[in-house]
Order: sequence, then structure tokens, then C-alpha cells
Amino acid sequence: MSSLKEQLLEDMKLAMKNKEKEKLSVIKTARAAIKNLEIEKRKDLEDDEVLEVLQREIEERREAIKEYENTGEKNMLKKLNQEIEILAAYLPEK
Repeated sequence: MSSLKEQLLEDMKLAMKNKEKEKLSVIKTARAAIKNLEIEKRKDLEDDEVLEVLQREIEERREAIKEYENTGEKNMLKKLNQEIEILAAYLPEK
């Protein structure tokens, strides 16, 4: 079984190959957040810690959605919801 970080890397490569700009951007952002936390903690993150980072990324987007709902920016709402879908694919099913 591969780790979540490995899966993100493989999916990033695939998104580049398939020219999926949105997915690539979201994965790069998530990987950067993971890397920043690894630097902060001075250790490689385990899958459970990576999950926490992904959940935090999703929560940030949900907060942004609340703000954009008030402004009525439909394009941004759609974009944020798509980003949440991409990130949620890495979370375990409930």
C-alpha cells in the first residue's frame, strides 16, 4: 500500500500528463502545505498527519465558500467546490 504522499505525487504527475490544470493546482497546494508542516516539525509526516493537512485544506475552502456566498460570485463557489471534491477523494470513506 502506498502512502498518501506517494499517491498525491503520482496523481500530480498524472494531472500534468493529462493537462488537468485545476487538479494539478489543488494537489500542488496540498503538497506544499504538507511539506511546510514537515519542515516545521522537522520530520516526515505519517498518513494520519497528511490526512489532517488535507482536512484543514478542505476546511479552509469551506470557510471561503461561506464568504463568497455573500458576494454571489458563482464562478468562485464552483471552483472551491471542485477543489473540495479533489481533496476529499484522498480522505477515507465515512
